[in-house]
Amino acid sequence: MPPYPIAAPDHDDVLTLAAAKAHLRVDFSDDDELIESYIATAIENIDGRDGWLGRALAAQTWELRLADFCGEIVIPLPPLIEVVSVSYYDASDALQTVPSTDYEVVGVGGFGRARLVLRTGKRWPSIGTRAENVIVRFRAGYETVPAPILTAIKRQVASMYENREAVVINATVAKLPGGVEALLTPLRVW
Repeated sequence: MPPYPIAAPDHDDVLTLAAAKAHLRVDFSDDDELIESYIATAIENIDGRDGWLGRALAAQTWELRLADFCGEIVIPLPPLIEVVSVSYYDASDALQTVPSTDYEVVGVGGFGRARLVLRTGKRWPSIGTRAENVIVRFRAGYETVPAPILTAIKRQVASMYENREAVVINATVAKLPGGVEALLTPLRVW
C-alpha cells in the first residue's frame, strides 16, 4: 500500500520565492502569487508518493500502512530521516507499539530506500485482522535539496512562467520541460 502523508513540507523548504525570482530575473512583486503557484506545481510534480521522482524533497512525515509484518519492511520515499514509530493492532484490536530495540533501521539518509529489519533473536508480534494492521510512521526528505533537483524545479518554474498558455504553437510540450528529465533521471526511485 502507498504511504499516506501526515505533515507535508512548506514549499519554501525546497525553493523560496526569492530564489525563484532571482532565477527568473524578476525584480517586481506583481507576479509573486503566480510564481508561488508555479513553485508549488513544480514541486508537487516531482515530490512525494505521487511525484515523478519518488523521493521526499524537504522534511515531511508519512505513514506506511501494511496488512502484516513481512520480514523486512521497505520504507519508500528516500532519503529517510528517521522511523518515528512502528505500531500494530493486536489480536484484541488494541493499538500497540513495537519497541525500537526489536528492529534496526538500515539506510537512513541513503540514496535508496531504507529498510526495517528485525534484530537477531527478535520476532514481529502477532497481529489482528484489520486490512491495515501495521503502521510505520517515518520522516523523510533532504536537509539540503540536491542541486540537480533544485535546478530542475527552477527550470519547470521558468517554463511555466514563460509559457503561460495551455497550448504552444509549433512546439513540442513535454511533461518535464527543458532538460528537467535528464537532471532528475539519475535520482529517480524506480
